[in-house]
Amino acid sequence: MTIDLKNESRLTYKKIFLLWIPLAAMWLMMGIEMPLINAVIARLSDAKANLAAFGVTLAIALIIESPIIQLLAAGTALADNRNNYKRLMSFMHILAISLTALHLILALTPLYGLLLQYVIRVPADIIPLSRRAFIWMFPFSAAVGYRRLWQGVLIRFGKTKVIPNTMIIRLLSTSILLFAGFHFPGISGAEVGAIALSFGVITGAVSSYIYLRPLTKGFKDADGQEELSWNKLLKFYFPLALTNFVTFIVRPVLTFGIARAVFPLESLAIWPVVTSLMFLFRSMSLAYQEVAVSLLKGDSDYKYLSRFAALLGISLSLLFFLIAVTPLGNIWFRFAAGLDKDLLIFTRIPTLIVSVVPAITGFISWYRGVLIFKQKTAIIAMAVMLNSSILLAIILIGPVLLPVQGGILAAVAFMVSMLTEAFFLKYTTRTMTSV
Repeated sequence: MTIDLKNESRLTYKKIFLLWIPLAAMWLMMGIEMPLINAVIARLSDAKANLAAFGVTLAIALIIESPIIQLLAAGTALADNRNNYKRLMSFMHILAISLTALHLILALTPLYGLLLQYVIRVPADIIPLSRRAFIWMFPFSAAVGYRRLWQGVLIRFGKTKVIPNTMIIRLLSTSILLFAGFHFPGISGAEVGAIALSFGVITGAVSSYIYLRPLTKGFKDADGQEELSWNKLLKFYFPLALTNFVTFIVRPVLTFGIARAVFPLESLAIWPVVTSLMFLFRSMSLAYQEVAVSLLKGDSDYKYLSRFAALLGISLSLLFFLIAVTPLGNIWFRFAAGLDKDLLIFTRIPTLIVSVVPAITGFISWYRGVLIFKQKTAIIAMAVMLNSSILLAIILIGPVLLPVQGGILAAVAFMVSMLTEAFFLKYTTRTMTSV
């Protein structure tokens, strides 16, 4: 499916859908990956501790990875010729080397144990499990960064059909490693999850490059276009990188809050499983940011794109809510996710609370797309700072004031902070989206 993004014809809902659906499939397959990993861990020995350990490991790995997440948006918005693509690749090389070195320094020194013990304050018995899993994840940041940049360039030139293929390859690779880890005992569940995830992102990056290679051979030089200077690139990218860093750095703080609340081990075990189910629905709203960046051309496009975002997000939240309020929720957590019966009671209320998140994400993705298109990325950073401040206030003060289950507290903090960000972005973009 190749979409002619340079065609100036009137934007239609069909055109939006045709660009969105392959990207949604990409995000959905990423959403499937985490429940799959958690389901395997839940069926291995000492499941409760290993689920908690893997959740902590992933949270730390995502903080280190955070500066490269928005390379998908950068590739979509900026890689319009050979010179700009080369500049983005040079930038990616620097990030890959720096973040991999940081990951290894943290993993192979006492810093990791000190961080988990004295800053995040997770239960002591899961720290060794988490450290071993974290060591296995050292290629994670670089592999994700290259994949997202290359996929962003594919989106830029309308080559969206191949992107789900790269995610299928990644998902198959992850599944193969999970199958091997499940049938060959001797390694902890947290390590199985980390190895499988790392292998999956590496194969996803390699396959993305293979699909992109024929396109890069035909790249044209700038030919009089304004070249992407380092100053312009950093001015565009730094606020976006900051948004992800701030977003991911609060995830261990969520873990910190959960660990201080009522039923800490149970809540640490179910929280990554609940958020994995949430991500299945939220992921398809996240895909909409690049749709907006790609298709926005003029004022007449705002009406169609904003309405599609609203319909998309609300539909996904309604579907998620129906699962949460029916026996389908318990069926998913018990048989698909593999949680023990004694943990099911801890999942229901957090799932109901976060069922509105896909709708909120749809609006946020639309507003962020507008701001990226307008190259006003500093506003996105401000919105995320506000989001994180609200989340931190709730998760840090909540355990002191209320004897609430940790999963419920985390769900409230997550939902309220995202809702605050959405309203802030709506307010700041109101003049940009009026027609």
